[in-house]
Amino acid sequence: MKQPKLSDLVIDPEGTKEIRSAMKRAKKIKITVNVDEDSLTRLRKISDQTGIPYQTLLNRILKDGLSQRFEAESRLDRIERELQKIKRKIAA
Repeated sequence: MKQPKLSDLVIDPEGTKEIRSAMKRAKKIKITVNVDEDSLTRLRKISDQTGIPYQTLLNRILKDGLSQRFEAESRLDRIERELQKIKRKIAA
């Protein structure tokens, strides 16, 4: 990807203010976590390729995984409720 010229860059003070405000709302807590070496190596490689700090990348992966799990559990809950309705209809 070609680097933009500094003279072509325009600072958007309002956009910057919005981004900073969003970052303040997103509270982060520092923790210590043990990660296997292979995973960390892969994470850092992706970080180098994308330019996203590996801690930020790890947080995104964690959020996405938790979101997908919640969605899957929600679908399972709906299916179980539907099965219970069908069982009650059959029993009636």
